Amino acid sequence: MKKGLEIQGGSRKGHKIKAPKGIRPTRALLKRSLFDRLGNWIVGVRMLELYAGSGAVGLEALSRGADSVLFVENSRQAALTIKENIKFLGYSDRARVIKGKVEKALRELAANGEKFDFVFADPPYKFTKLEDLLELVADVLSEDGVFVLETHKKTPPPKSRKLKLQKEARIGDTILRFYHRDLSGDI
Repeated sequence: MKKGLEIQGGSRKGHKIKAPKGIRPTRALLKRSLFDRLGNWIVGVRMLELYAGSGAVGLEALSRGADSVLFVENSRQAALTIKENIKFLGYSDRARVIKGKVEKALRELAANGEKFDFVFADPPYKFTKLEDLLELVADVLSEDGVFVLETHKKTPPPKSRKLKLQKEARIGDTILRFYHRDLSGDI
């Protein structure tokens, strides 16, 4: 079991989850910082976790009261691990997994009119299409929703026509960027 893959709060606090090999899971300190910032706002939200890896962030959200989580992961092994973690924690009725490319999943979700209150993305640090990702996320983010992007500290903040950067939090070599819909412009 990799360090940091323990549910830290809520109804499943202390439960350990699995992580597939080759996945860089969101560290415990980073998860704690994220959920400290979100506080009770997470209760009742509909969440989308992109590049889900082990599903650690979405599973933490479910433990802390999120209504439902949709995980998107392209790796077959990682998607299977997320399904195992969902079943182990007893969240089969509140979580589902899409195995596939994030960009395709976002386009399909938008075409189906799906909206999420909270979207979290932890793409590979070498991922270069962050602006494109923001534009796609904007199409599935609810009007009052929050998008959190995890990147390396040296990654410049991506810009978007539809989303506005509200704040940043640096934790070690990582930055969490909090975006909201930009309702001031023409979307």
